[in-house]
Amino acid sequence: MEEKFFQNNDIWAFIPEYSKDIGETTRVLFSHGKDRLLPINIRTFKINLCSYYSIDYKKGRAKYGKIIGSVNCVPIPITDSKIFLHLKVRVPEVKGDRAMGYVDLNCIKNYKTGNDRKGVELELKDGRVIQVLYSISTINKHMKNARIILEYYKRERGYTEYPLNLERLYSGFDKPATKADIAILAREIATLKNSLKVF
Repeated sequence: MEEKFFQNNDIWAFIPEYSKDIGETTRVLFSHGKDRLLPINIRTFKINLCSYYSIDYKKGRAKYGKIIGSVNCVPIPITDSKIFLHLKVRVPEVKGDRAMGYVDLNCIKNYKTGNDRKGVELELKDGRVIQVLYSISTINKHMKNARIILEYYKRERGYTEYPLNLERLYSGFDKPATKADIAILAREIATLKNSLKVF
């Protein structure tokens, strides 16, 4: 798969789908409201995605699995603002078919019990809906685990929230900077430099 595919597209979800003419395929949902059916299975797509972002999936699964106390359905952090939930989206038709798909936590707008009362409807920010074969409580657990892992991921790489003390420094830009102000700014620059070294 070409690098430009991941460079040019903000991926919101990728889910397995069976195509009558092709067999196992992967449907990829993009942020601009479109989707694309690729003639590869979801495992291959996931490998390509992880390769593009230099992610060791097996090591990450083991490490993050320890944090949430489970090695099943471990979310995949991609950046400091993108993490994919690992969710059951279908019942396999034949042995070997994949049942699990991936949805970016940050593109989910809402979710509710499906009309058939057997699953959950995940509503994306643009109104598209993905059917998930979990209960509301299970979805809540997966989302909580994803937030825990994402916070760990950000701390590990030196990403921090915009600090209030830096906000105070900038709000008084018309006043002379003190040694304390300069020390705060130097620390924030060092944190940014360290985070960039990871890549």
